[in-house]
Amino acid sequence: LSHTWGQDEVTFRDMEANADMSKTVNKAGWGKIQFCAKQAVADGLQYFWVDTCCIDKRNAVELGAAINSMF
Repeated sequence: LSHTWGQDEVTFRDMEANADMSKTVNKAGWGKIQFCAKQAVADGLQYFWVDTCCIDKRNAVELGAAINSMF
């Protein structure tokens, strides 16, 4: 699965700060995460990774390493 970053994505900070997900589920990017979760289950996968919410973009080193690993 692949996607492009768009407006109102769920970020690492959203996942970290909203343990109950009440604000996060209203973001436009939440639908992509739900789709990925359903597809992972359908494919028999236990885990999936979404860069928009798994990369801490506040950390320049982490962001740089993640971007470099995508290419």
